[in-house]
Amino acid sequence: MNSEPQKVRKWRFIPEGICIGALYLLLIFRFTAAAAFLVFLLLCVFYRLHRSRRALYVVFGLFLAAILIPVDVYIQGFDGPLCNSQHSGPRFVPVLHGYGAHFKDGREFIDGGCVVGLYDTRWRLVWD
Repeated sequence: MNSEPQKVRKWRFIPEGICIGALYLLLIFRFTAAAAFLVFLLLCVFYRLHRSRRALYVVFGLFLAAILIPVDVYIQGFDGPLCNSQHSGPRFVPVLHGYGAHFKDGREFIDGGCVVGLYDTRWRLVWD
C-alpha cells in the first residue's frame, strides 16, 4: 500500500481549449456556440469540484458542433430584419445576403445584409 498522497493531474487541454474556443468564437460568432463556450468556461472554473474530464470533452464537442452547423438562433435587433413574417411559432427561416435580395414568391426570410461573414449561418431559428 502506498502512503504517499496522489498528485492531482492537471488537464493540459484547458488553456488550449479556451484559446481555440475564444479564437473560433471571435471569427465565427453564433449565440448557440457562445452559450456552449460559457458552459465550457464554467466547467473549467469549477473543475476541482466535479473532476470530470468527460464533461469537459462533451461540452467542448458541443461547442465545436455549434460552430460547424450553419444554424443559429434569431435575436431581434441583433440580426437583420425578419421580412414577410408569418408568425407561425418556432420555425427555421433562411438568411439571404445581398443588396435587395428577396424571394419572388413572398416567403419569409431574414435580411443578412450585403457582407457575408467567414462562415455565416444559412438558417436561423425564429420564434415569434
